[in-house]
Amino acid sequence: MNKELDLEYLCTVIGNLAGVPIRIYENDTLSFYHSLVQLPKDPATLWKKELLSIKEPVGYFITPDFDYYGISNYKDQTIVIGPARQSVPEEQYLHRLAFDLSVGPDDMQTFLSSMKVIIHMPLESILQILCTIHYVITGEKIGLNELSIIDSAQEELSKEIITAQSEALID
Repeated sequence: MNKELDLEYLCTVIGNLAGVPIRIYENDTLSFYHSLVQLPKDPATLWKKELLSIKEPVGYFITPDFDYYGISNYKDQTIVIGPARQSVPEEQYLHRLAFDLSVGPDDMQTFLSSMKVIIHMPLESILQILCTIHYVITGEKIGLNELSIIDSAQEELSKEIITAQSEALID
């Protein structure tokens, strides 16, 4: 790129357009966070080790509860977008997530309502956003067909998501 890229501006715009929290880590330390919703605690902190272990230029991580995070790596910076999910999360899951994050009673309602209004979108949309970010940063075009599943656990979770979606269509 001819000019110094303002990565925080790019992430703010992407976060505003997508309606999903976005953050930048520099050398595994959070340096920027943006979200349209007020989350007293960031759910990504539960998965920080797994998220930052992904070293591909563009990748993703699916939690056991089917939240997904997209990752874009460039030099010593990692952009993480998410959590996102296909549908509205169940109340029981949100309470468990709040407990895991040690959300206090004063912040509980804010956390629960904020998690419900994060934009729902397919994983493919998150990955398209990341491919766009990667292109803006590097000038290199990556298509969805070039992205690989991170490991066998993610492959199994992907199969479970497809099964759950199929069962939901049948019900």
